[in-house]
Amino acid sequence: MSSIIIIAQVLLAYVSIGFLISIIVQKNYIADVLWGPGIFISVFTAYMLTDKNYILTLIIIFLWALRIFLHIGSRFLSMKEEEFRYATWRSTWKYFYLRSYLQVFLLQGFLMLVVSSSVVIFKTNNLTSNIYVYTLFSALALCALAFEAVADKQLKDFLKLKTGGIMKTGLWSISRHPNYFGEVMFWWCIFISLVPSLNFWMIISPLTITYLILYVSGIPMLEKKYDDNPEFQAYKKITPAFWPRIFR
Repeated sequence: MSSIIIIAQVLLAYVSIGFLISIIVQKNYIADVLWGPGIFISVFTAYMLTDKNYILTLIIIFLWALRIFLHIGSRFLSMKEEEFRYATWRSTWKYFYLRSYLQVFLLQGFLMLVVSSSVVIFKTNNLTSNIYVYTLFSALALCALAFEAVADKQLKDFLKLKTGGIMKTGLWSISRHPNYFGEVMFWWCIFISLVPSLNFWMIISPLTITYLILYVSGIPMLEKKYDDNPEFQAYKKITPAFWPRIFR
């Protein structure tokens, strides 16, 4: 059986279990909690089906998955009600559970496979990378991960103050979404670290996460709820959405 099919079956089982849990707890936001671990499971399965070379990549993705799981998981546990996106879908979708399974959980599983595809394709095709490029961009991936983690920590500390308003200090003073910037850079660094033995399909991974964050479920969806917020609109005029502006 093809390694890709095995990995797809593992992810199918994983998101199906997640869907069943969402019915029990009545919170589809658990799909977000599953995201990081699901990508790690995809990569880990690829390593288990092949040799164990390039173990640094597995460790880096484990650290990424652990951080995002703890970050989103803590938010999930603190929420008494459904997250606003999922609450809207729950109240407006006909055949809610069927659509949730197909449009949230199965789609999530497919995207987990796509985003992890750079590593999965690299491993399952027994490709090799230039050691210097691999080391450099693996280190840069860790830097991107740290950038993302700092941005999330700054926002979390700001929200704890419960002062209201818009976060505009720290990394958030140079980008409206520095955590998203770190996320996108992380996956491009992972891809480039493996690129010396490029398989064309490997680039789908960073392209997908970039497209999702910039045009679909990332920045557009998050900023939509601030359309009528004058403070955010003023912040928006002087702060770029994605690329950090170091010099004003």
